[in-house]
Amino acid sequence: MKGSILRGLKAAADILLPRQCITCGHKLLLNEKHLCLECLADLPQTYFWTLSHNPMADKFNEVIQKALEEGSFSDNDCSTEASDAASESCHEHYAYASALFFYHSEAEYRLIPYQIKYHGNISAGRYFGEMLGRRLAGSLLYQDVDMVIPVPLHWTRKWKRGYNQAEVIARGIAESLGVPVRTDLLKRCRRTSTQTKMGVDAKRKNVAGAFAATPELTALMEEGGIRHLLLVDDVFTTGSTSGACFTALRAVIPSPVRISIATLGYVGH
Repeated sequence: MKGSILRGLKAAADILLPRQCITCGHKLLLNEKHLCLECLADLPQTYFWTLSHNPMADKFNEVIQKALEEGSFSDNDCSTEASDAASESCHEHYAYASALFFYHSEAEYRLIPYQIKYHGNISAGRYFGEMLGRRLAGSLLYQDVDMVIPVPLHWTRKWKRGYNQAEVIARGIAESLGVPVRTDLLKRCRRTSTQTKMGVDAKRKNVAGAFAATPELTALMEEGGIRHLLLVDDVFTTGSTSGACFTALRAVIPSPVRISIATLGYVGH
């Protein structure tokens, strides 16, 4: 009875305020959410969650390696006096990275993160976050994730927008993984310029030093027991923002703790 009433209310709402598919604009049927069945079936999924090494992970690890070579951070749990066995355990992990779908500027699926980021479609953010989270939960690579950390938004932008799109997506992912979201472990120290039209080097300089770990993260690491943290953003392009966040986190987090990343979209080149 209750289910019938809810379906009736949804049908009535669809008559008054018809819902549209984010990508093609067609009217959604009663049981469709955010995408029509045709667009959902054609969603260009990456399947990166099934591969420890994939184009997104390779690109992200190149960013990490460059930061390591430049001295932006170090294997902070290692020492020259460590035994060979201990040394093996303190080297930087190859970071895992996954995205739900391929993002192309000419494809209509680019409207998914656009709707979430600029049009306040928080429901879609949670929906696609949960969709990605279910895929991560079914992967051996992410089954030991302890918590999810969204890329923080500067307070002025969050105040203007009213929310952080990365946090919305992160909450959907965390719901599927059954782990907490922590927004108190990483902060954005300064407001950065919009990176849409920047080149790779410009993006890297724009976000360098823009993030910092909080005292709460230091306390958490002192407690121990953390194995794997998942950093979440909306779209992965060059890896500059994720790399800057990684650097800030690794300044506090010892290298045996794995830091992975996940986004809705991945911009392939």
